[in-house]
Amino acid sequence: MKKTLCSLRGNCWLPLAALGLALAGCGGSQNWSHDAAYVTIGGQVSGLTGGKLVLANNGSDLLSVTSSGTFTFALKLAPNATYAVTVKTQPDGAVCAVTSGGTGTAATNVVNVAVNCLPDVSVGGTVSGLNGGTVVLQNNNADDLTVGTEGSFTFARKIHDGGAYAVTVKTPPNGELCYVANGAGTAAGNVTSVAITCSPFVRRPLPDIYRTGKAIAYSAYRAGGPGVAEMPSDASVLQDLALLDAAGFNLLRLFGADNVAEKIISLAQMNYPQMRFQAGIYLQGASNSCVDSVNSAQMNKAISLANTYPTVVSVSVGNETSFAGNLPVGCLASYIQNVRAQVTQPVTADDDYTFYAGLTSTGEKPDTVLPLLDFVAIHMYPISTYGRWDWLQLGVASGPDRAAAMMHASLQSAVDSYTAVANYTYRDNTGSTVSIAASLPIVIGETGWKATQTNPNSQIELYAANQVNQKWYVDLLNSWQAAGTGPLTIFYFEGFDEAWKGHDDGWGLWDASRTARYALCGNIALYGDCQPSVYDGAGYYP
Repeated sequence: MKKTLCSLRGNCWLPLAALGLALAGCGGSQNWSHDAAYVTIGGQVSGLTGGKLVLANNGSDLLSVTSSGTFTFALKLAPNATYAVTVKTQPDGAVCAVTSGGTGTAATNVVNVAVNCLPDVSVGGTVSGLNGGTVVLQNNNADDLTVGTEGSFTFARKIHDGGAYAVTVKTPPNGELCYVANGAGTAAGNVTSVAITCSPFVRRPLPDIYRTGKAIAYSAYRAGGPGVAEMPSDASVLQDLALLDAAGFNLLRLFGADNVAEKIISLAQMNYPQMRFQAGIYLQGASNSCVDSVNSAQMNKAISLANTYPTVVSVSVGNETSFAGNLPVGCLASYIQNVRAQVTQPVTADDDYTFYAGLTSTGEKPDTVLPLLDFVAIHMYPISTYGRWDWLQLGVASGPDRAAAMMHASLQSAVDSYTAVANYTYRDNTGSTVSIAASLPIVIGETGWKATQTNPNSQIELYAANQVNQKWYVDLLNSWQAAGTGPLTIFYFEGFDEAWKGHDDGWGLWDASRTARYALCGNIALYGDCQPSVYDGAGYYP
């Protein structure tokens, strides 16, 4: 007896003479040919009238297609293997895309991959105002194009007729900023109307109120918030403005640019003309093309507000967008340039201090944004980032001394955050390496302390989110600013509680009913006298 091929499949022992009779029975029902165990990947190409289209499956297995019709990749796959069909090389005169069925798991032969080809068109326009430097442009957040001379330009990568385009400035020339007009749209033939206008960058100084005023973040919502399109009444806004005025706040930061913001600014101009505003632009995540209808509407409204109301003294593009990682930093840079080109006020982009210190978990760096700004506005919340500093203070005896040690440590955390930003270095718009502190004013765009626990998962809130601790933090901030060693301005977060924020509520100097909290003690009209021992009752880890 000799072992045959059956032993490799069914562990059979047969005489060689019997091999021809018994082979079909070895290994169950599996045939000798393995073809039936494999599946093919294919589909249909439409709209291809010339040129050579090259498709790929799973990044390899290239297939050339020269006309519309069915196609099948040569390499078969094992059952239930994954497949991913992509366009490797575009044909001349067309842009092709996998429109459906391009990925999946192949249980049986795949025949429904659809590839659609449309005539291609170019995207371009003109560049003006270059002063000897080069500008790097992008279309749809890709296809970098470096332009070093004034005149016409055309991107190398074409798009299909009827496709979307969005031209942005990735890198402006040294010492200049560039504004994009007619930069986004839907192609109907070759696009030649994009206009890039560059001009010298001259940093705009902050108005004096950033040095002499008292700043606070203000939102007028009292019910469902912007998510349900809440429109606060004139009466409620006027009540808020009266309270803020009585507390001495005359520099208000707004978060979005919409009809609510215009109501606030308009009513303040008529009734509290000494108030000034930092207009905000709410930015949501955008596609890689940087085209987003919400973002465009916010920017257009903010530009209108800045050009209509003289009480708008600065503009902030976005709110923690890079820290959140939901908007490509290239889109933010493009937005900043376009907004700044259409207003006369100084421009910033409010973000968490980790972004401006180059410490975000997403890896986003501020280097492309910093040369575009007139000042930096950073956010820091020691009570929310208590894992980064020693809030327990177990080396101090339990009691008022531990509370004092914790609160002073919280301020030191804020100082350290500020210092990390101040020391961050980048290449400015002249090409020189500088620190933020040496090149830009720094303001605290947001900081605060919760007066009540709203997040059940926060240990520090359980022990230290109360009105006395809030008062203590406010006083420490005021002392830091008065010493002249820290930020130019501190926007305290925030004026009033906003229940619609859920776990992120409880920061207000007034609660939702507009009742003043202890942090405002000493203002007799708003609260009354402070208790004899101002910080009695402060919370701490027991």
